[in-house]
Formats: sequence, C-alpha cells, structure tokens
Amino acid sequence: MRKGSMPGHKHIKTALLLAFLLLAGSAIRAQQALPQQRFDAANSLYQQSKFTEAAAAYQQLIDEGYNIKALYFNAGNAYYKAGKTGEAVYNFEKALQLAPRDEAARHNLALANQKVSGFVDELPLVFFQQWWRQLQQLHKPNGWAVGCILFFWLAIAGIMLNTFLPGWKNKFLRWGNYALGTLFALYLLMAIDTYAVANNHQTGIITQSNIKVKTAPDDNSKDAFEVQEGMKVHIADATKDYCKISLADGKTGWISCAWIRRL
Repeated sequence: MRKGSMPGHKHIKTALLLAFLLLAGSAIRAQQALPQQRFDAANSLYQQSKFTEAAAAYQQLIDEGYNIKALYFNAGNAYYKAGKTGEAVYNFEKALQLAPRDEAARHNLALANQKVSGFVDELPLVFFQQWWRQLQQLHKPNGWAVGCILFFWLAIAGIMLNTFLPGWKNKFLRWGNYALGTLFALYLLMAIDTYAVANNHQTGIITQSNIKVKTAPDDNSKDAFEVQEGMKVHIADATKDYCKISLADGKTGWISCAWIRRL
C-alpha cells in the first residue's frame, strides 16, 4: 500500500524552496555588487591621498582576475603617486593593451617613464607598421573572429545563390562574392594576428632598481650593465631562473626572471 504525501508537507517544501532561491539570489546579487563596491572604496582611498592603500585595493581586484582598463589605469595612478614607478608603468601599459587609443593612459605612461632612470624610448614605427597597428586596433580579437564567421557565411550564401538559382546569376553578385571572400580572408588573418599579439608575453617591466645585468645566466658571470625600475624590456630567451633581456638601444643580458613583470 502506497503512502500518500500530506498536503502540509508540500507547502513546507515549497516554502523552503522559495526561501532557498531568494537567499541564493540575494547572495549572487551581493557577490556581483561587491567588486564595484571595492573599486569605489579604492577610489575613495585615492581621493583621501591614501595612495599605497588604494594601490593595494586595486591590485587585489586585478589579482582576482578583473581585467578592466579603468582598474589598471587607476592602479597606475595610485602606484605613481605612491612612488612605485615600475608598477605604475606596468599598469599603464596594461591599460593601453586593453584600450590602445586611450590618450589619458598614454599621457600618464609618458609621465611615469620620465621618472625611469636611463629610460630609452622605443624606436618609432615606420609608416606601414603604423598602418598595421591602426588596423589591429580596429577590433579586439573577438571582434575580428565574429566578423570572420559573418563574412564566411555571407560568402557561402552568395556562392549558392549565384550557382543554383538561375535568376541570381549576374556579374554584380559574382563580384560581391569576391569582396566577401576578401573580407573573410582579411578578418581571418587579423583574428589570428591580434590573438597572437594579445597572448604574447615576451615583454615586461623591471620592478626593482639597480639590477645588475649579467653576460650569462649565472650568478658568477660578469656584470654587463644595470637596468632600473620601470624599464620596458623584451624577453628573448629564458631558463628556469634567468631571462635574457634586450633593451630598445640594443643592449642584451641576463637577469633573474623574478625582477620582471611580464605584460
């Protein structure tokens, strides 16, 4: 004989389920609001001239994985005011990676670089490199990828219309298909290129002052020259502990990878 469930138990279960859903929803909303509240709190610390505390608050959000231009930009400002030139340069560089056309980040990076002892600016790009850089900045990698998929299916649709429907066979559609094919190829190329650039971590910022650069990846090798906090370096090679760096003026040598924050 089966036992029937009591109506009162059903009501209790429903009430408990609703309470659980309400609590879960409240918890989710609280978690979503929390990063913004912490960002606002860090801004408040900055406005109170508590730059070290503000930088630490921004840095905690960055370490948790928040990858936002405003966060890096504000962290750069806080580190700059706190006298941490290397961290300031690093964060302004990260802000520019996310928003290459941001004039404020570019301006503040230039100010921070003025504090870098022995700063050597990168060589200016020639005209075709500037054009390529501007083209890269037209979309983010995801934007190029979406455009690539869109033009691919438009080209396929155009080819099918031109091939299988007699009324659509004309030179205008054929040339339109050529244009869509060209755009597809361009967007595919740029999607691959911008993805590779975004995931290229072969540059970094020196985070300590007066670092002796060695001629080989060995503590006992000769000193070649010094690098200073805030210098931007290219990482050409690496061992387990040492990185081979090159500067914009052509100097190369080895330092501990611990002194570099990769961009």
